[in-house]
Amino acid sequence: MIFPRFAPLALLMFFLVLPARASWISPFISEIHYDNKGADAGELVGVSGPVGLDLSDWQVILYNGADGRPYRSVSLSGQLAGSAGEWAEAYWPMAGMQNGPDAVALYSAADGLIDFVAYEAGLTASAGPASGATARVLPLSEGGSTAIGSSLQRVGGSGDWDWVLASATPGILNPGLVGFEVERVPSMGAWALWLAGIAAWLFWSSVRTPRQMPLKCGVRE
Repeated sequence: MIFPRFAPLALLMFFLVLPARASWISPFISEIHYDNKGADAGELVGVSGPVGLDLSDWQVILYNGADGRPYRSVSLSGQLAGSAGEWAEAYWPMAGMQNGPDAVALYSAADGLIDFVAYEAGLTASAGPASGATARVLPLSEGGSTAIGSSLQRVGGSGDWDWVLASATPGILNPGLVGFEVERVPSMGAWALWLAGIAAWLFWSSVRTPRQMPLKCGVRE
C-alpha cells in the first residue's frame, strides 16, 4: 500500500531525475555560406547534432530581413550519420540565398523553433514558424571579397557563440567544435534513473507501513 505521507518523497525523486532527462544539447545551425566574390557559388546551410538524430519533419527556413517574412523553406529528412555517441553535420544547398541582412531558422514540428541566426543585421520574424522571435546575430559576415569555397562556421563548446570564416566543410563537423561527443545524456539512461526513483518510492512505501498498536483485552470482573 502507498501512503500519501510519502508523496513528497516521490515528487522529490521525480524532479531530481528530470534534469537528467533534459540535459542534452539541442541541434544547431553550424555552417552558412551565402556570398562570395563574383557570382555566388556553393551557398549552403549546415546543421550539427547528435548522430542518429531523425530530421523528419524538420525545416530550414530562410527569412527576409526587409520584412521579417520567410522567403524559402527546405524540408529535411533522414538521420545524422556517424559513430554512435558522437556529433555530425548535414548540409543543404541553398542556391539563391539572399546576401543579407537576412536570417536562417531551424524548426522542428515536434519541438518548435530550435535555432534562429541572422547575418549582417538583427531580425525579428513577423511571420512563419519563427514569428515573434528575434534572431541571434552572427559576429561575422561574408561579402564581395569573400573567397569562393569559404563559409561561416560555429566553433567552440556548447556554451560558446564563436564563429569563424574558413574553408567550407559541408557535411563535416566543424574542426573548431569541441566537446560535443560527450555532452549529451542518452535518454535511455535518464529513463533508467526515473524508473529507479519510482522503484525506490514503491519499496520505501511498502516497508514503511503504519505501526500497529497492540490490542488490549480486558477481563470483566
